[in-house]
Amino acid sequence: MKKINVSFIIFLCFSFTTKSQDVIKDFLVGPVNDSEKLIEGYMNPFGKWLGAGLNSGWYNTGKPHQFPGFDVTLGIHLIKPAEEAMSFNPNLNQLIINSNNGELPTFIGEASQTEVGYINPLTNEFQPLFNAPGGINWQRHIPMPYLQGSVGLIKKTEILFRLTPKINAQDLKMGYWGLGFKHDIKQWIPGIKILPFNLSVLGAYASLNSDLTFNPGQNLNFNVKAFHSNIVLSKKILGFTPYIGVGYQYSKSTLALNGEYTILDWDGEQIVSGSTLMIANPVDLSFGGVNGLKTTIGARLKFLLFTFHIDWTRAEYDILTIGIGVNSDIGARLIGGNIGDAIIN
Repeated sequence: MKKINVSFIIFLCFSFTTKSQDVIKDFLVGPVNDSEKLIEGYMNPFGKWLGAGLNSGWYNTGKPHQFPGFDVTLGIHLIKPAEEAMSFNPNLNQLIINSNNGELPTFIGEASQTEVGYINPLTNEFQPLFNAPGGINWQRHIPMPYLQGSVGLIKKTEILFRLTPKINAQDLKMGYWGLGFKHDIKQWIPGIKILPFNLSVLGAYASLNSDLTFNPGQNLNFNVKAFHSNIVLSKKILGFTPYIGVGYQYSKSTLALNGEYTILDWDGEQIVSGSTLMIANPVDLSFGGVNGLKTTIGARLKFLLFTFHIDWTRAEYDILTIGIGVNSDIGARLIGGNIGDAIIN
């Protein structure tokens, strides 16, 4: 089996790193249960990074478009992993990590490798089995770009969407889409609908699917699904719109290693000398999801049809988002008879 590295997938999908392939084959040397724990711990920040990014940047105002108003926004998230995301303790059943604290680096952790092995029952000594791969030693925010569009419907409701065409790069296939809705709730609350601010609810779902084939009949399938809901409040002051959002987010990452693989035979205590066995579909696990409350505060500046916005999201993974866009309600304002508001709003 060719060596694979999750970092290689990141490079192909997001031009993130060029680290050479080397991870999963090494992790499959030991017992399968321990191998899954090692892969899950190593991948965990990757899944949370993608989940946090898929759930961010969906709004920069609490005011939905009126039909047929629309916008197209291009932006980038700068995602700050938690400090504890640099390493993990896999709590293995049979294997032993040859380090002082029993921890290993995740894919964004230190670049140093660590011996993993077991206690030989015959000699009662540590027997090295493989070197767990180091991370890429990423100390900065992790970037993630996005492209989003939206269009106004009836009853002050707006549909939002994210879509990328299917990517086929050598042996990698990847696709991504997202769908959301924003609805003005102030119109339904007696006593506040005439007040000079905008108040909406927003919910969105996003899905990223990728498949990497590295040998005939052997492939790695990696998927991320994310959902979030928010209450968004904003106040327009000429072309300047500060906004704040409070909500809940959830994501889930899954990884499946499909095909048949030859691994060392393990009798429960040690490797059976010179013996191997064939195993099918050895890895199928969920990992690396964000789950909890988040708060966003930001501001948007609009000049004619062009917008610039910046916001900060406080959550498990903090996120700075910067975006530019084209935003138009000219059609809707013409219907209402006010082209001046159409250009400014």
